[in-house]
Parts: sequence; C-alpha cells; structure tokens
Amino acid sequence: MASRFWERGNSSEEEDEHDDSTSDSESNADSDSNGSSSVSSSSSSSDGGNGKSKFLVGSDSSDDETNKRVVRSARDRRGEDLKATCDEIRNKMHINDWSSIQSLFDKLNKQLDKTVKTEGSQGVPRPYIRLLHELDEYIGKSWDDKSARKKMSTTNSRALTTMRQRLKKHNAGYQDALMAFRAHPVSSEDDLEGDVDSSSDSETASQALQTGDTAFQRVNSRQEKKRDKILTMNPEDIEYVMVNNKLREVVTSRGRKGVDRQDQVELLEYLAKVAKGPVQKLEVLVHVVSALFDMTPSLTTHMPVHLWKKCIGILFQILELLKANSNIIMDETYDGGEEQRTEEPPIGEPARVWGNLVANVERLDDEMFRSLQVIDPHTHKFMQRMQDEPIFLALAQKSSEYLEQRKDMKAVARIALRRIEHLYYKTDVVYDAIRAHTIAQQQSDELATQPHEQQDEKGDLGDELAGDDADINALAVEPVVVAIPKDFVMDSSIHDLFAQLTSVIYEHGDERTKARASICATYMRCIHDDFYTARDMLLMSHLQDNVQQMDISTQILYNRAMGQLGLCAFRAGLIPEAHACLSELYSSGRVKELLAQGMAMSRWQEKTPEQEKLERRRQMPFHMHINLELLESCHLICAMLLEVPNIAAATVDMKRRVISKHFRRLLDNYDRQTFTGPPENVRDHVMAATKALGGGNWEVAYEHLAAIPVWGLMPQHQQVLSMLKERVQTEALRTYLFANGLHYSSVSLAQLSATFQLPSKKVHSIVSKLMMEEGLAGSWDQPTDCVIIHNAQPSRLQTLASDLSERAAGLVDLNERALQLRTGGIREEDDGDTGMKVGRPRGRGRGRGFMPQLGDRDGGRGGRGGRGGRGGGRFNAQYGYVSGYARATDLERRDPAMTQLGVAGRR
Repeated sequence: MASRFWERGNSSEEEDEHDDSTSDSESNADSDSNGSSSVSSSSSSSDGGNGKSKFLVGSDSSDDETNKRVVRSARDRRGEDLKATCDEIRNKMHINDWSSIQSLFDKLNKQLDKTVKTEGSQGVPRPYIRLLHELDEYIGKSWDDKSARKKMSTTNSRALTTMRQRLKKHNAGYQDALMAFRAHPVSSEDDLEGDVDSSSDSETASQALQTGDTAFQRVNSRQEKKRDKILTMNPEDIEYVMVNNKLREVVTSRGRKGVDRQDQVELLEYLAKVAKGPVQKLEVLVHVVSALFDMTPSLTTHMPVHLWKKCIGILFQILELLKANSNIIMDETYDGGEEQRTEEPPIGEPARVWGNLVANVERLDDEMFRSLQVIDPHTHKFMQRMQDEPIFLALAQKSSEYLEQRKDMKAVARIALRRIEHLYYKTDVVYDAIRAHTIAQQQSDELATQPHEQQDEKGDLGDELAGDDADINALAVEPVVVAIPKDFVMDSSIHDLFAQLTSVIYEHGDERTKARASICATYMRCIHDDFYTARDMLLMSHLQDNVQQMDISTQILYNRAMGQLGLCAFRAGLIPEAHACLSELYSSGRVKELLAQGMAMSRWQEKTPEQEKLERRRQMPFHMHINLELLESCHLICAMLLEVPNIAAATVDMKRRVISKHFRRLLDNYDRQTFTGPPENVRDHVMAATKALGGGNWEVAYEHLAAIPVWGLMPQHQQVLSMLKERVQTEALRTYLFANGLHYSSVSLAQLSATFQLPSKKVHSIVSKLMMEEGLAGSWDQPTDCVIIHNAQPSRLQTLASDLSERAAGLVDLNERALQLRTGGIREEDDGDTGMKVGRPRGRGRGRGFMPQLGDRDGGRGGRGGRGGRGGGRFNAQYGYVSGYARATDLERRDPAMTQLGVAGRR
C-alpha cells in the first residue's frame, strides 16, 4: 500500500511541472491561451487521486464565498473609538470613580483631536457634546451633595475638584455647541442616526475595492473643509458674545496637535474686523500676534519675512488703538477677571486688556536677528531685509513713547537697549544713509499708506478660507507691505540719540541692561576714534572683573568692544595699547569663536550637536562683523613693532621678556621654512617685513606692510599709513642701535637722520630715551653731535651679583606664596594692589601678586627691590576665561590703566 507521503510527493511534482509550463507560456507570443491550458491541466491533475488534504479544507478564504471583506473608513474607526470612550466614562460616572474619569477625559480629548483632523472642519461630533453636557450636570449634582463628598476618599475627592475646574475651563470653548444641544437635546438613537453618512461612505469604499482606484478618488474628494459658521454669517448679525466665545475657542485650541495654525490666524483676523469696540478689537489683535509667532515654533528657524511684516503692522494698529483710547491699559498680569465681559465697556471707562508690548517688540527683534543670520549676505535678499530696520526702529520708538506715558520706565529701558543694539556699530555715514533712506520711503507714493491699510487690500477673509494643509508658505502668496509712519522722525545726530538712550538705561535699567549699554557705548566711542574716553568708560565700569560671570552674548559683545578698542588705538598710533587689547583675542587662537563670527573646528575638542546649534544661534550677522584680516594685520604689526627691537636688545640685556609669544611662534615657523616665496597673505607680508626690519631696511619693511590689501577697509587709511611709516622708521632706528651699536665707537647724528629719514630732533629724542631706559651704553658728544658708544661688558662679579639678586627675589616670592596657602589670604599692606592691577615697579627685580578675578594664576605685584611681574588667566569651568597680562614694561610706564583690560572667552 502506497504511503500518503509519496502520494503528496507526486502531487508536488505535478505542481512543479505546472510552474515550468507557466513560465514557458509567458515567454511565448500566445501566452494567454497556453497559460490557461496549463493552469487547467495542472488544476485537473492536482484534483485527481485523493484530492486536497482534509487538513487544508476551509483554510483558504476564497473557498468561503459567504465571508466578504468589509472596508471601514478612518472616520468610522475614529467615531467608534470616541463613542466607546464616552460609554466607558458613563460607566465610571455610575460608580463615582473620578480618578478614572479624569484619565479617560484626557484620552477622549486626544481622540477628539484625531477625529476632527480626520473629518476636516465638519464640527465637533454630537456624542462628545452630549458627554460634556452629562458630565457638567453630573459634576454639579455630585458637588452639591456634600454628604457624599465627605464619604469619598482623599484621592477621589481631589480628582472631583480637579475635574470640576478643568471642565469649567474646557466647556468655555464649546458654549455655542452646548447651548444648541440644551435647546434641542438629542437621544443616543439620534446620535447613531447622525452617522448614516459615514456608514454609506464605508459601503462606497467597499464597492471601490471592486471598481478600482477611481472610486477611491471620488470618496476622498468628499472630504472637504467646511468654513466656520461665524464666517458665513452677516457681520451685522454677529454679536459681542459670539466674537468673545469664538476667540476663547481659538485660544483654547492653541498649541494642540492637528490644529491648522493658518486657519487660526485667518479666523482671528476676521474676528478683529467684526469686533464690537476698541477693547474687543484690541483683545483679538493681541492674540493675532501670538498666533503669528506660533507659525514658527522652532528656535532653529526664523520667522518668514512676510509674517514678520504682518506682525509689525498689527502692532502698529495696537499702538494706534492704545493712543486713541487712553482708558485702555495693556497689562500682562491681567487674567480676564472672574466674570467674562458680555458687552463692550462704555467709552471712557477704564478697561484692562491682557498683553505684553515689550515682549512682542523683543521677539520681533530676535526674529529679525535670526533672519539676518540665515540669509546669504551676498544676495539682494539680504539688502532688502536690511531695509526693514527703520520699520523696527519706528515701532520701538512708538512703543517707548506709549510706555513713557504709562510711567513704565523699566520697560522703556528694555526697549532702549534694543534700539542701542541697532545703533552702536553704525558710523555717522551709515546712520545718515539710513536716515535719508527712511525719509525717502516716507515720501514715496507707494509706501505712503498707513501700516494698517494693508489689511484691507485682501478683502473679506471669510471668502479666502481654502486649502487642506496648515503650511505657512501659503500665506506668502501676496507680499506684505508695511509703510513707515509719517510721524516717525530719526534724530539728525546719532550721538545725541545715543546719549538719550544710555541715560534712560543708566537710570532705570537692571544690571545686565546697564552693562550691555556701557559696552555698546565703548564700542561706539571706538569707531568714532575716541580712544581715551572709550578706555576710561570701560575701566570705570569694572566689567573686566566680572564679565566671565555674565551671559555668553554679553561676553561676545565685550570681546567685540575689545577688538574695536585695539583698532582705535592702532589708528591713533598707540601701538603698545593696541597690542595689549588685540593680543588677548589672538593668544587663545579662537578669535572667530570669541567674536561669534564663525566656528573653528579643533582636533583636540569635539562638540556635540547641541553645542554646535548653540554656537550657530550665537553667530553675528554679516553686516556686524569685524574684518578678521584687518584685525590680524593690526595685531601682527603691533607685535612686530614691539618684538623686533626687543629681540635685538637681547644682545645687550639677556633677561628681556617675550612680549608676544604668538608672534615669536609665527616667526620661528617662518624661519624653519626651506624656501620662502613672495608674500601672499597677511602673515607672509608681516613676516617678510619683520626680516627687513631686523636688518634695518625700513623701506622694504614698509613696502611689505603697505602692500597688505586690507588698508582700504580702514577709515582714513592714508593717515594710518603715514603713521605706520613713521613708526617703522623709529623702530628700525632702535633695532639698528641695539643690534649694531656695540660695533661702533661713535655714531653721527646726521648719519642716523639721513639713513632713517627722520628729523634730527626726533633721532636725538629716540637715542636719549634708549640711553636712559633701554640700557644702551652710550653718551652724547655735544660739540660733534655724535653718540659715543661705551663698550663696557659686566664683570664676573657683577654677573654673579645680579643672579643672586634674582634668586633672592624668587625666594621671597615663594615664601609669600607659602604664607598665602597657610593663612588663606593675603594682606594688602604686604602685597599692594590686588585684582587686575600691576604692582609698582621697583628696581630690576621680579615679583608676583594675587589676581582673584583671573583664575588660579597670580601676578601683578612688584617684588622686593624689583619691578612688577606679570599675571595671566586660566579657563573658567563654566564660561571660559578672562585672560589678562599685567606687565611692568614700557606699556606700564606709558599707560598703567591699559594693563587692567582683558578679554572674555567661552570654552
């Protein structure tokens, strides 16, 4: 007897033959006929013998013709889920389980959002409104039954109280639907009848499976958005309560998932048109501004320009309403009161409206700053965006005038700081150009309309509600034009305006506002070539002591001010002061990060994506950048003019300190090069000039420096080049005397004057100063006008005595440090000045002092019988570092105050 296993094997072999025949038939031209014959033969052969296994009978759904596949639409599924949750809440109401009701109510609201999103704008489902009505009545009964409440557990009683408060606020957005339901209540059967259309949609969808995709397209085309009821009404029939209820409904749905923000904005704009009085219109406009800000919820993107202009136009309307109705007060602490308004307050009666004008102005300023960060600065779009700055200045000025009338001087100080931050980096030429452009815009016929009239050009917003998606780009179809108000006048002098704003901030601002205003004032003084006033303002504010404890944006502003202070000193010919300011920026090697003008990637430091996002968010717009090549040129030239004579003087005094380690490092790298071609960048030009200056060839050195292409960026560059030429001649003379003085017994004054093309009085002054301060061994021979060089080398005893004095001074320094560690502090009478000040130079010794503001490293006090030492800062664990060097060198003797400045940095 043959086994069933082998019988099934024969059947499988026949199926394989069927597969082969099918594949062969598909390759032939008459594939349909051959395929059908092969399928029929295989089916007949497979049915032969014992037929199908009894285990497989009924397993195939195609055998059961009575079971049909039912297709249900997403609307039906959402509706059934919502009804099931409503029934579950009713069951919990019967047993007074308020904790479960509270959680189920949250679940029901989430299902409602999904249902409304699926159905479009067809309204709230009737079962949901019915449940809200039942919950409201049942909570009222349970709350009035005090005896039953006392028997409840603490958790259940607390849940009842929470549910009562939540439902009261929640039902405020559904007052119209609840009133309609109470006027014509429906039963549960009526609710089920209301879903006949959805069941018919399911039947249509099931038929679509048989007819094809065309039916599906017809079914989906029925899902269209319906306009809100209030948009279809006659504006004269709309009452105050209807506008108020609709406004609260929109505010309640704000921020929910699936809410169309574009529809919200358009609905609020329509409500502002049909508002019944200035108070209600002001309430609606405030929420329109908030809705426009919600269109860009992400901090990584900026607000689109058309939305920004629309928002600033609405704020102009708000200011006009507040100016025309002095009885209306905008207060951010106002919550609407216990009783809601049912009618417009009488004219002249005091009324309060929720809103924060200062916060809106600051948000618009931040959005404009972000847009300038993102827009390509080399396109016309960037220039067009820059032309919107006068509009913001006009808004800020009008807001300040309104707040001054309300005696809110703290808010005036906040807006004054925003205005200062738009002005502090502008020169007189730029400010005059902006003022002229503003006047031209006001006189233009195209922009002569008032800002609020741009709302009337769109017509009835109720006729424009269309579209299925809440894409913010849909609002960019028509360009928004906002005109500068005619009554806005920019001051003729930027200095007078700046003085007015800073006086308001110094009198009414907080600490951070005062600090930023002081730094901005320093920056502005620098770009107007008032170095000494800027330096004194920065020193008197003592910002260098606590700048590292401030926020990062303030540290960036401080670093920018230090960079401009160095450039200002360079233009004034104050080379040591310029080097003291600029060396702090370049000593860390992170000048781009310190000035927020780029992100420097380091091999030894890895940044997380969050840190990179924060860095990009702090970047300065292109029009506020300080040219880094100009900054580097000034720094390297200052270092060259100070360091080259210092290197040459090392032959006379072996214990001279390095003035610029950064410059020495660049010079060593340049010397190691096997082949040096013609200079190409700033560093190559300065290094080539350094080599020529070291050999006394000042003409070649000046040619290399004058060939740097950045001088055109500096104002009055011809005067700067003349100053630079004179300084190169002076330092070349000092370098020549230090390097070659010992090879001469006498040098003629006339010969020096002719070689370096300097006046005889200037040469006499330079040589005399070298004899007195720099250690040049020589004297003047008055009859012959010659410098007599005394080639007197120190004896062995003198050299050993000098070394002993240095070591004794170091030992005293160590003892003082040990005393500090043991006592936990220092005494001012022993150590002199502390902080960022240098000690008084006494003799040629070396000493260190205490600098608590700069980290762990101390410095600045003169040792016993010696001159002042040096101090430096370290990295701060939180923000970065404030590095400052205090040296008792020529800089200290010329201007001791400059040694107190440092630079704030970020890790």
